[in-house]
Amino acid sequence: MNIRLLVKEDADAYFELRLRALKDHPESFILSYEEEYEKEIADIRNYFPSSQSEFVVGAFIEKQLVGIVGFQQQKPLKVQHKGDIWGMYVAPEARGKGLGKKLLKTAVEQAFSKTNVLQIYLAVAAKNEGAKVLYKSLGFTSYAYEKRALQVDGEFIDEEHMVLCMKSL
Repeated sequence: MNIRLLVKEDADAYFELRLRALKDHPESFILSYEEEYEKEIADIRNYFPSSQSEFVVGAFIEKQLVGIVGFQQQKPLKVQHKGDIWGMYVAPEARGKGLGKKLLKTAVEQAFSKTNVLQIYLAVAAKNEGAKVLYKSLGFTSYAYEKRALQVDGEFIDEEHMVLCMKSL
């Protein structure tokens, strides 16, 4: 198992896994499969190389990308102490091995050590108990509940909003 920041050469594998995540779990992401699919691979390559304030961490098993998570520091000066985790996904065949926890922990450690970020936020589908257990295991706590945050195929999805403060680590 190898966990590292993704680079331009990973763009095709990232895009393939991202599309799989959106197709298999539309309730877990703001963007739809169709919206992401329309993007050009050149646009995807622009995500990489990573910067200290924006990056994507990937998990590999035998050179195959099986997990991803993104981080973005907020840009306005008054909120640069905040950042957001986005796009967390581990392929089903790679679950149950602690990969998600290692992936997320790497992203959190990178964010806290390389930026002036003091608080990291994320949103999770309220019914996604497995993800919430993972987030809580790293110290994230719930601070808000948003009813009808997303609408997927006519069904509303509630979201739980969570935060991790640097002092929690």
